[in-house]
Amino acid sequence: MTILDISDIKRKENFIYYRREFKAHALIDLPGKKHTGAIEFTIETAPTGKKEISVTLLDTVDYPLIPIMRNLKEYILNLENAGSLP
Repeated sequence: MTILDISDIKRKENFIYYRREFKAHALIDLPGKKHTGAIEFTIETAPTGKKEISVTLLDTVDYPLIPIMRNLKEYILNLENAGSLP
């Protein structure tokens, strides 16, 4: 199971400067098929500078959620570190 892409990333309006909210679509390579589903995620920066990422899957996935969530968070953190998020 791998995350192939997160596309159509749109930032939601939010007035809390240390919390950013996004909506997007994730393309996930599952065993035997590819799944595209809507997700929402939040990046919250703690006072220490650590980034907390929370992800919500809006569509159901026929695969265990823990590995999907872990890989999505890692992929989003890489996008954030690369400066690719709006």
